[in-house]
Amino acid sequence: MQSIMKRIAGLMLIAGSLPFLPTHAATDAMSRAESRQLIEDKTPQAQYQTSRKEANAAYQEALAECRKMQSGERSGCMKEARSNLQNDLAEAKRSVSGGR
Repeated sequence: MQSIMKRIAGLMLIAGSLPFLPTHAATDAMSRAESRQLIEDKTPQAQYQTSRKEANAAYQEALAECRKMQSGERSGCMKEARSNLQNDLAEAKRSVSGGR
């Protein structure tokens, strides 16, 4: 009887710690992502690629916000988001070409 109680207690202890395992993995992944952000882009091409990624991420966020709007406002919002993306990409290209 006592060994069954010990086993149950051990299983409860293991089961109780399971929800924290994915959190630790997510925290570890986030710290790796943050450490990559601290590395400076040294070449113009790397800077351009980073600018493109940021512009596309901002565009996706803007689209998500636009989708929450009423249908009458959504179209204009999406056009503005697309225009902002095009401007951001053009600026990224200009910065790589030295502002020419």
